[in-house]
Formats: sequence, structure tokens, C-alpha cells
Amino acid sequence: MGAPSSPAPAPPPPLADAALPDDPALPDASPQPPPLLRLRCGVQHYEWGRHGDASLVARLADPAFQIDPFLPYAELWMGTHPAAPALVLPAAEPLGAWLARNRRAALGAAVDARWAGDLPFLFKVLSVAKPLSIQAHPDKALAEALHAQRPETYKDANHKPEMAIALTHFRALFGFAGIEELKDVIRTVPEVARLIHEDADKLMTIKEYHGGNDVKSVLKSTFAKLMKASKEAVSEAVTELKDRLNDESKIRTLSEKEQVILSLERQYPEDVGVLAALFFNYVKLSPGEAIYIGANEPHAYLSGDCIECMATSDNVVRAGLTPKYRDVENLCDMLTYKHVFPEILRGVPVQRYVRRYTPPTDEFEVDCFSLPTGEVVVMPPAPSPSIFLVIIGEGEIQVDSMVDGEKAKEGDVFFVPANTQVTLSACDHASMQLYRAGVNSNACSTAVAGKRSQLQKTRTD
Repeated sequence: MGAPSSPAPAPPPPLADAALPDDPALPDASPQPPPLLRLRCGVQHYEWGRHGDASLVARLADPAFQIDPFLPYAELWMGTHPAAPALVLPAAEPLGAWLARNRRAALGAAVDARWAGDLPFLFKVLSVAKPLSIQAHPDKALAEALHAQRPETYKDANHKPEMAIALTHFRALFGFAGIEELKDVIRTVPEVARLIHEDADKLMTIKEYHGGNDVKSVLKSTFAKLMKASKEAVSEAVTELKDRLNDESKIRTLSEKEQVILSLERQYPEDVGVLAALFFNYVKLSPGEAIYIGANEPHAYLSGDCIECMATSDNVVRAGLTPKYRDVENLCDMLTYKHVFPEILRGVPVQRYVRRYTPPTDEFEVDCFSLPTGEVVVMPPAPSPSIFLVIIGEGEIQVDSMVDGEKAKEGDVFFVPANTQVTLSACDHASMQLYRAGVNSNACSTAVAGKRSQLQKTRTD
């Protein structure tokens, strides 16, 4: 018998995310950051926000904050965007600056490499008292072009896909209605039909089964004709529509869409957005339901409270229902002109008491934790950082090796670095609801797997 063959070399051990080597182009690896940070987050006082303590945003803001009953509290921002950066307590250091000092350990290798040391998502709470503008958010290429052309209006070069999760009953206009509904607008709203002239006839002859480009071309032409009509013509049409609906309300029950139109006219008289609203889907969300708004999709939030998460950007192209700058030309050119009712998202259970909302974009996902009194949830380490917000109740948050947890109550916001286990527990006398924003887990898994594959190949070559 010959000499025994040498045993095959053992395969290299699997690589954990934390073991991925540093990119030599990046700063030296920073020391391990604290496992849990408290944040104080910025408030935006846009005029459409709810006033005083009627606003959820005001109630969630820093408890040392004195609520002004005459001031609108529209948005709570949780992230690194320079327009309202979160501050790390107790030193009140901007979160972006803190991340720059702790980037690899805090963000995780995959997120740090892909998004150049910054947090790719912006987490928000909105309290909407009156309609926001008719708007859309540009894709990446258009955002870069708009930022170069008009940096005072479009202040960054990033895209802004976003997702809204209703906390209360929430109403919005979103996307173009189906072709048959649009034809019904032409048939039953003469004030609009007169404004768009021959385009009305084109729209009436189009069929759902016609080629997508044909439908898009007609819908784009029709919508642009409406949005670019003269102020005088729009004012006359809005006034006539208002008078007619008010008269008809005395002899019949107006549709929900017609009631929305009258409400918009009271808040934005003589505005073309009142007429444009007839072209969009009217969406009503119950608490826990959500919509994802991709690039170049028209929308306008009307009322209610919601959680919102988006790519880190503040780019908004507006064209109606606003006193701000209107970029009608770009809005009409950029839209996708899809004409379907949006998908309503309800989240997917990922464990007991936890539902996950995963949009088709890499920058973010959102988890909702609904813990009954005395219950506990353990969230395994994620390859990306997370921001947690307590919406209701109180309890405790504990991470990794912490001996004692941190008290967590309504309005508390925490930053948790990547690769950190989190334990959440509701107290014995109250339930607790939290929301977590993090980078899309699917994108992180793909990025880490790709990096591991490259490293394994390098080590075996």
C-alpha cells in the first residue's frame, strides 16, 4: 500500500462582517463606538404642520422643548441631513460628525463602503394638518442635474425614494388614476375639459390596452396642458368648479374626491393644483398601512400622521398647492405617467410583535415593534446601523454587553451601531410601540456576501 495521501487543506474560516479588512483608502479603523446613543432630533416648522400639542411631532420632540400653541410642528428629522441633523447626547455633537469619527465600526463595512461613511436614510415623523404641495422627487441622474442648475432650490444631488407608514388615518393623492377614471373626469368636469381642449379628445379615445408609450404620451400632453394653463384661465375654471359643486351639494351627496376638491380650494383658492388633484388617485391609509413612492411619481399628502423614511435627500420638485417655487416644466417632464392605483403595504411579520416594511430600494427598511405589557423582543445583530423611535408607552432598550438597559419612553430616539444585538422590553404597566429604520437588509446581505466571496477567492488563489 502506498503512503497515505496528504489531507486536503482546510477551507478558510467564514468571514464575519466585522472581519472584512479596511479599505486602504479609508481612515484607520476607529475604536469600537458606544453600543447605544441617545439622539436629540430636529423639528421642521413647515406651515402645513399641526399646531402646538395637537401635533404628534411636538409631543415626540425633546421633553425640555417648550411647545408653542401657535407654531406648526410638521416634521421630526432623525438622521444626518444638514438641514436638521440629529445631535448625539449629551455633548450635542451632530450625528454626521460622530459617524465620521466612527464610520467603519458604527456603519458596518458594507454600508460604509457603499455610502462613503454616511447614513443613507433619513427617518421622519410627519403631522399633516393641511395639504402638502403636488410634488415629485427626482431620480439620481435628474437630482444631479437639478442640483447643478439650481443649487439654491435643489440643495443636494441625491434621489429621494420614500415610504410613508400611517400612524393615524392618513390621506394622500398619489399617482395618476386609471384611464377610465380620467375619462370620467373629462365627461363630468367641464371646467377641466375646456382647459385642455383637443387633448381631452385624445384622452377620450385612448384605450387601456394601447401601447404604454401611446398612453404615456397622451397623458403627459394632457397633464402638461392643464398645468401650464394661464393664471386667468385656471382662476376662472377653479371658481366655476367650486360654485358648481357647492350648488350640487344641495341636491346630491358629493363624492369623496369632490369633497377633497372643495377642501383644497378653500386652502389654495385659484390654484391649478385644485384641478390637478382630479387626475390623481385618492388614497386612504389606516394605521399600519403604507405606500412606497418611487422617483418621479406625483403625490401630495393631505392629512394625518405618519412615519416616513427615505434616502438622505431634501429634493422636491413642486408644481401646485404651494407658495414655494414651482418648477412646472421639470415636473411635467420627469413624471413616469403610470396610471394604476398604488400597492398598499402592510408589512411582513419577521418575528412575534415585529412587522417589516421593505421597499424596492437599497437605502432603507422600517420595522414596527408592538410589544404588549411585560413582553420582550430580541433583534439579532444587523449588518447596518439602526435608529429606534419610541412612539407609544415605555420600557427598556438593552444592547449587547450592557449590564443594565436604558429606559425608553415616548419620544426617545436611539442610534444603534451595526452588528449589535438589541433587546426591547415593555414595562409591567404599559405596552410599547417603536419604529426602527435601517438599511435594507437584502441590500446589506448581498453586499456582504459579494465582499466575502471576493475575499474567499483571494485567500484560496
